[in-house]
Amino acid sequence: MNTDNFFLDPSQDTEVAWARRKETILVTLKMFRMTLDAVRRHSEWIETRHGITAVELWVLWELAQTPGLRAVDLAKTMALPRPNAESLLEGLIQRGLVRQAPDQESGSPGQFFATFDGQRIADASPQYGQGVLKAAMSNLPEASLIKLAEAMIDLVQHLPFREQSAALQPMADLLRPGGQAPIGQTQPQSL
Repeated sequence: MNTDNFFLDPSQDTEVAWARRKETILVTLKMFRMTLDAVRRHSEWIETRHGITAVELWVLWELAQTPGLRAVDLAKTMALPRPNAESLLEGLIQRGLVRQAPDQESGSPGQFFATFDGQRIADASPQYGQGVLKAAMSNLPEASLIKLAEAMIDLVQHLPFREQSAALQPMADLLRPGGQAPIGQTQPQSL
């Protein structure tokens, strides 16, 4: 048996099966392009409208949903490394959009809250505060979400240039040339 043709339906003519497979690949590729374009456009819209990045909006959105988050909890919620979450929080503190308060139980610094201005920005984008891709996935029926996750696992296993660390990077940063933060925006030091 030729394993290259294993996925083809044996009841179909080989040329028809190959044509259908090629068309399915092209349709799927177009949908990936539309998905990435939506993420890029949303990012640009946030930067133009609010002067912050989409991932910074997501931080504000999370703090609006759960005031008093610690950096470690924010990192887990956003699937980011803790130092990245701390840098994002520090940058938002410097802009006056987030404030830090001592943990009321332990007295140690560590709880973060959106300021009035930060809350105002979070409230301006309630539906897409955590990003358009995550919002779209949140709206999928459970069965579709599971199928998507399974299909993505299969796809990623076949990617030749995959980088595991990319899983912990904000999508908008990955779409920029070189995977960098916007020009003119420096990454602050960790807290």
